[in-house]
Amino acid sequence: MATCGLSISPFSGISYGELIQLAREAEQAGFTGVYVPEASNDALMCSYAIARETRRIQIGTWIVNIYLRDPALCAAATEMVQDAADGRFILGLGVSHRPALEARGIEMGNARARLRRDTEIIRKTLNGETTIFGMKFRQPKKPVPIYFAALALQTAKLGGELADGLMLYLCTPERAKRSAEVAHEEAVRHGRKPSDVTITVGLPVFLHDDLKRAYAAAQRGLSFYGALPFYNRLLARSGFETPAAKIMDAAKRRDTEAMASAVTEEMADALALIGPQARCRERIDHYRQAGTELPILVPNAVDEDYSSAVRRIMKAFGN
Repeated sequence: MATCGLSISPFSGISYGELIQLAREAEQAGFTGVYVPEASNDALMCSYAIARETRRIQIGTWIVNIYLRDPALCAAATEMVQDAADGRFILGLGVSHRPALEARGIEMGNARARLRRDTEIIRKTLNGETTIFGMKFRQPKKPVPIYFAALALQTAKLGGELADGLMLYLCTPERAKRSAEVAHEEAVRHGRKPSDVTITVGLPVFLHDDLKRAYAAAQRGLSFYGALPFYNRLLARSGFETPAAKIMDAAKRRDTEAMASAVTEEMADALALIGPQARCRERIDHYRQAGTELPILVPNAVDEDYSSAVRRIMKAFGN
């Protein structure tokens, strides 16, 4: 199997000890990187713990929420992680979702302007250009690549200007290709090479030999994202206007069954890897052909516990 990354979720119900153990196993299975999402956890702290217990595998935040961190402090934490990882760390940045921020009493404002500002401060701090009370922040011994979560094409464009890579998610191959084109075109406009911006795509995986059971799990899992405004708009722009509208309507009624039933098999197949191993591998190839440089597999349980799902995916797609 060609190189893939693996996302491991600290908020899946597993312990932090199990998170680290799964990261070690991903390294042993030959995955190129392990990527840590953030919700009810601190992705930088999780990355630091993984860095201390691994030797080869790349580690990335997938992503950290910029609204929860002072950018200079984010840079200081990043320096610690990168030194512990000996250069294996990628800082993935994103703006989260308006409902999640509003629940914390945070006003999003202009998200892309905030992402630009924070990226510039983080870079200056990592380069030793930021001081506080006359004291400079520590610089990492090795540079830190910064990737952007980019659901919108305008954010992909910003990534082409400022970032070292994109972290796409719930993209059809066609949408991933267009995002890459936008980023690479913008990179050239700013005197960079297209290869300066790496394209990664997160692919939800619902691995099971029984396709019907795999679809049922996918419909439940994917419906959650359709209830988030950013993702709902992405789904609509990807050709799934009717399912997206039905999911949002059901979400407003808090009808989880209707949300899941609104996810059509066509939509699920366009966004995720579903069913037997061979079927999932074929879908990964479609993304590679569309310009995805690093597929990041996102395990989802199909009638099993989360750790078991992760280990089955490691066995199926490891080198």
